[in-house]
Amino acid sequence: MTFFIAAASDIGIGEALGNMVVGLGVVFLALVFLSGIISLFKLIGKADHKAAPAQAKPAVKAAPAAAAVAAPKEDSIDGAVVAAILAAVAQKCGPNARVVSIEKAK
Repeated sequence: MTFFIAAASDIGIGEALGNMVVGLGVVFLALVFLSGIISLFKLIGKADHKAAPAQAKPAVKAAPAAAAVAAPKEDSIDGAVVAAILAAVAQKCGPNARVVSIEKAK
């Protein structure tokens, strides 16, 4: 215990304050550096969209109420499949996309 007291008394108040300022400065600069890197992530996303080939966005069309009540046809697509396709389109293209039609492959 005497060792810690002797070690603490060797440092003056000016040197301790200088160490504190340097330590806080290093931490502050590290935080500024990290926030700069994090802010660059949005540019990476924009560059990814520009690198992808431009495709026409499909259109999402609201189904009429009568079609939802009507009996399903023999070769119609299940409602769960349609919901999954629309969810995938909305995830990939955004909420403003429009699906014009969904047809079963033959």
